[in-house]
Amino acid sequence: MVIVLFNAIKTGSFSIVAGILCVLAIDIKRRFYPSSKKVYWIVGMILLVIIGTLIDVGFSRPVTNTDQKYSKIENLTYKNTAYNFSVTFPEGWQISPRESSDSKAVVQKATRGSATISLAIRDVPLVMEAVSSEDKTIKDLVDFEDFKEGTKADMEKALPGVRNFEFKQTFVDQIPAYWVKFSGPSSIGNTTSEDTVEQYQFFYKNVLYIISTTANSNVFSSMKKEFDDTINNFKIIR
Repeated sequence: MVIVLFNAIKTGSFSIVAGILCVLAIDIKRRFYPSSKKVYWIVGMILLVIIGTLIDVGFSRPVTNTDQKYSKIENLTYKNTAYNFSVTFPEGWQISPRESSDSKAVVQKATRGSATISLAIRDVPLVMEAVSSEDKTIKDLVDFEDFKEGTKADMEKALPGVRNFEFKQTFVDQIPAYWVKFSGPSSIGNTTSEDTVEQYQFFYKNVLYIISTTANSNVFSSMKKEFDDTINNFKIIR
């Protein structure tokens, strides 16, 4: 029964998990407390705590590890030993520390003026990691057409005025990746302008990597080579 319970937890079959735990509760009561009616309540409360813990721990997305002890910067090369990758930023760029306004998934970024290159990481929930093979790619997680539809819908909901969507399938360090480009309004103080963003998403060994390049739309094309060079310099430490 323990094996069945473990497999049910891994596959996310909550009804099976609850059923098995109920059977265990009845069995415990019959074996050790055959004459006590209160034990049902005690065991029931314990099982509720266990189920809640399993769901919370197993199906919650882990917090991205941004501890600086796993980061190493040498000249313009950034290396992360927690997620096993390195990237070299273009000449003239400054490797900047994380700020409170940055997404919690961002592990490092580089800036030049208002332009930004950011590296974000998303760990998968523990249950998904337990049942997924490490050779899965982003294509195994989401179909490209679904990615396009979902990304466009989410961005339009989160950023009113976003437009000019483009999508393609590509590779980053020989790993299949999905690419999206879009433009949208950006405000600094009372000044409003338009930024263009290119983003690469790829999945390797149960980690989702997201590389975003952002610049004012008027200068984005002139910075395109620097952005492309950064993507080409990204390396997974195998």
